[in-house]
Amino acid sequence: MNDGVVFMNQGLLWPVILVGLLLCAVFIWKEWSQRKERRFWLKAIASFSAIFSLVMLVLKPSTPKQSVKGKGIVLTAGYRPTQLDSLQAIYKRIKTEEYVKGRTLSILKEADTLFLLGHGMEPFDLWQVRDKSVAFFGGETLEGWTAISYKNEVSLGETFQVKAKYVNPQRGNWAILTDNGGNALDSVPFEEMEEQAVTLMGNPKASGQFVYRLLEKDSEGTIISEEPVPIMIVESEPLKILMVNTFPTFETKYLKNFLTEKGHEVLARTQLTKGKYKFEYFNGASNPIYSFTEENLKGYDLLVIDTDSYTAFGRRSKEAMEEAMKTHSLGVFIQPGESLFRLSERQSPFQFNRDFDTEIIIEESSQTLQKYPFEFKNDVRTQRVMIDSVLVAAYVPIEKGKIGTTVLQNTYQWILDGSESLYANIWTQILKSIIKEQEKVIAWKSITETPRINEPYEFEVRTSMNGIEVTTDEGVKIPLIQNSLVPNKWRGVKYPRKSGWNSIEVSNDTVSKFSYFVFDKNQRKSIALSEKLKANYREFGDQKGFNSVTSSSHKELEPISSIWFYTVLLLCLGWLWLEPKLGN
Repeated sequence: MNDGVVFMNQGLLWPVILVGLLLCAVFIWKEWSQRKERRFWLKAIASFSAIFSLVMLVLKPSTPKQSVKGKGIVLTAGYRPTQLDSLQAIYKRIKTEEYVKGRTLSILKEADTLFLLGHGMEPFDLWQVRDKSVAFFGGETLEGWTAISYKNEVSLGETFQVKAKYVNPQRGNWAILTDNGGNALDSVPFEEMEEQAVTLMGNPKASGQFVYRLLEKDSEGTIISEEPVPIMIVESEPLKILMVNTFPTFETKYLKNFLTEKGHEVLARTQLTKGKYKFEYFNGASNPIYSFTEENLKGYDLLVIDTDSYTAFGRRSKEAMEEAMKTHSLGVFIQPGESLFRLSERQSPFQFNRDFDTEIIIEESSQTLQKYPFEFKNDVRTQRVMIDSVLVAAYVPIEKGKIGTTVLQNTYQWILDGSESLYANIWTQILKSIIKEQEKVIAWKSITETPRINEPYEFEVRTSMNGIEVTTDEGVKIPLIQNSLVPNKWRGVKYPRKSGWNSIEVSNDTVSKFSYFVFDKNQRKSIALSEKLKANYREFGDQKGFNSVTSSSHKELEPISSIWFYTVLLLCLGWLWLEPKLGN
């Protein structure tokens, strides 16, 4: 099938045509005096033919032809020999090639319909076969950990979770999370199933760089497998908190104690009678606050206030609180009471539906928690706070600040029941969602999800600083590429030489150090294979049968043989050389 002529040297088309026309003009000018003779026209035809042939030799004309190539097999790691045997039995003398990471497949010259066997090609190599018909059949069944997820950075006092999936677990074995010293923090027994999801929890007691371990042990305590779980534990900056209550409650008492123990500066105000208050000062707090003004609220990070005090606000106090939220990023948390759920839309930033549920279950910790029999209405403004996929609180942004509340009830009871870590975890997450985030002069982001030794680790840094230099912990400068659309965003690539914790920093701002963990080649193997499988299935789908694969066809440029143009050129030039001699 032919769709016309295409020049291989398309970019030279007009310059070559102009040169050809110039040569024609020179010939006409030179031979114009012989225009009345018959030999003029013969010479003109020969000259024009020679020039045309020369132009074609330079432009290299080609024609698009429909091309159908054969089938081929690409073998990747983990392929099933039985599948290979079956294919070779169906397709005699089919071409076969083993895939090598980073190397171009030579089989693509002969085949455009491919059977891809095994765990698949690396995602960065998939471009090679995107215009081919590919049947991906997968490889040997994976075993072991195929997914491990957790927060890379956790605040001190916040319970963290490690969620993982294990393929083909052995009944009687255990999944165990250990700390730096090898002490078990949590464990889950394996059941007999194709894939088991586990959730393990830990509660950090100190800040720093830690490498927790996810272990698989048999019934006798022998370690079957081990994967590192690197987590950075950071200390939160002390907050300045104002607590306001109409009367003392156990809920306020235990929350106040919790915040104080975390080192926050707390001023607690409890109303005794009309116009008279009791003030308590913790961790450096001072200066009692009798009435709300923008001036005395602007220094606080968080206002914790019960429902009765919130609804009793006068116009000026409410305006001052709202202005502090809008202008000074004040976070406001309303301690819920029965009256909160009956407030009108004009009185409250939240609206609720009665759901009659008085308990919720945090499934991963098997904890049953008391709640008010209400749920938050769906609202585009309302941002949810989820713990283990359970809605426990919500907040509404008010320009720079936020106002939030919870449906949980009697949370102090968790402490009385011995669940201090659960109490700390939930309240840390609720309050963290409401207070303003600390503004960072320099913000880092890892682009590479699993950094490995001697493999490219890509990162991103955002800063308003000009002319920044990023160096490794060995003092080596890393070249950066500035984003043309977002000038304060830079991207760099490093090839780590050691496993474990590594760091990079902005050379003229040493407090900006950024730490990341590098895995060695023997770690996260099954997870890497799982991710590669997913990438290949996304690209090619899940092929069920050999015979369902059809050959693909595409158009290729087939050059017109230059021998014809050379022949015409030589004949015409020969005749033009010989013609004057014949004429004489």
